[in-house]
Amino acid sequence: MERTQIENSDVISFHNYSPPEDLAARITLLQQRFGRPLLCTEYMARAQGSTFEACLPLLCQHKVAAYNWGFVMGRSQTHLPWNSWQSPYTSEPPLWFHDIFRADGSAYRAKEVEFLRALLLKQQ
Repeated sequence: MERTQIENSDVISFHNYSPPEDLAARITLLQQRFGRPLLCTEYMARAQGSTFEACLPLLCQHKVAAYNWGFVMGRSQTHLPWNSWQSPYTSEPPLWFHDIFRADGSAYRAKEVEFLRALLLKQQ
């Protein structure tokens, strides 16, 4: 099934929640092996070293499209770490998993938002 999917895909999508060194190696492997456009459909796990500052420059450099799941802390609870399935949080965790903004629109990390704005302006 997997072989059929890859052989018939115009775009290769992948997940990578690892630090930038692993992301770079994965990108290189996929580009060399398949020679097709890449879409990183899941990344961004702050506690694992997968951050905007660490990963987005690599993704841009290699022309890999990407998105992360969280944007605003809300019902989907993507600010919570994976271990929240086993150990529910009763208050905000010290390190968010995905999201960028609180429900009131304020930034979780102002420097991170500044980085994202600067990167976006650079891409235009």
